Amino acid sequence: MAIRAIIFDLGGVLIEIDWERYRDDQQSEFMSEDLKPYEQFNPRMLQLLKRLRPQYKLATICNSGSREAMRRKFRLDTLVDLMVFDNEEGVSKPDERIYQLTLERLTMRPEETVFVDDKIENVEAARSLGMHAVHFKDARQAIAEIEAALRV
Repeated sequence: MAIRAIIFDLGGVLIEIDWERYRDDQQSEFMSEDLKPYEQFNPRMLQLLKRLRPQYKLATICNSGSREAMRRKFRLDTLVDLMVFDNEEGVSKPDERIYQLTLERLTMRPEETVFVDDKIENVEAARSLGMHAVHFKDARQAIAEIEAALRV
């Protein structure tokens, strides 16, 4: 069955966090509990989204985070068809219900989707439902695996 949708994690996949700068600032007068100044869109993943969007449905599942912040800072709502946030749904990855909810909203079957996450337990949960899944280690590796899944 052909892939028709790709579902991405946000933090660690689409959004990079500069942990080194964050830790450095924690030891200076610039201390902040807010990660926003340290977040940026992964440029390779951004290009991938733009390339895939016309042909595939795109979605995100985020454990934590704010829909409004993702809209305001990254304009994520213009890049994907669906954003799912655990704090709105009352269920988080790796609970299978959040994947099923996302699939229902996309009107997709598991085998029609690729799921991408940097946490192996979330990848394994997606696979157990029948989704193709990519364990994100870096953008180059993940993009190669996503593109391979799309060719199958």
